Amino acid sequence: MADYSPTTAATNSTDYMKAMQQTTNPAASAPENQLDQADFLRLLTTQLQNQDPSDPMDPTQFVTDLTQMSQLEATTKMNESINAMTTSFQSMQTMQAASMIGRNVQVNGGDFSHVEGNDSQFVLNLEQPLEDVKVVISDKNGMVQEIFLDELNAGEEYVTWDGIDEHGNVKGSDVYSVTAYGLDEAGEIEMIDTIVGSRVNSVAVADDSSVTVTLATGEKVAMDQIREISG
Repeated sequence: MADYSPTTAATNSTDYMKAMQQTTNPAASAPENQLDQADFLRLLTTQLQNQDPSDPMDPTQFVTDLTQMSQLEATTKMNESINAMTTSFQSMQTMQAASMIGRNVQVNGGDFSHVEGNDSQFVLNLEQPLEDVKVVISDKNGMVQEIFLDELNAGEEYVTWDGIDEHGNVKGSDVYSVTAYGLDEAGEIEMIDTIVGSRVNSVAVADDSSVTVTLATGEKVAMDQIREISG
């Protein structure tokens, strides 16, 4: 342990004042990195070597700070790893959504994209058995076709429209609407939830990194609302 004397302290003070009076470049003298554990250990060793023997320092608080700093470093590294994983996941989600552009998807709703010459399929989601079930296909001018399904049990039922209207005409490619309903045991009319297909026109990424797709119907839906993807 180094000896302590007033003469040594005075000399060190004089040298310190001279150093403070010299013109320095703050950017050049600033540390490049924050203190790490090795720096803390060096500071602790230096303080112990140069402490005043008549008034020795208590290293307890210093060691406590070092322990806290170790915990902070571990937490920081864990946060960096989590942020990296989150960024990677968001990139994968965006790429996955972009790959759906031009493809057909099924979502909960009533509007669907019909392509002339093709069949359009949708799903009826019944919460209870219904009788006299009717499915009505409409466009902007009104009803196009009505499909009678009679009695259906609870669950999902697939329905196909061949693209022919009630007069036997082939309908062109456009956005159509489907409405389904039936009668319950009490004879009351119950609406039926429908799952329809549409083409994905574009993909958007919001500020919060959530991904939405814009369908050919103009509707915007979140990724988790898509039930099925087809070519």
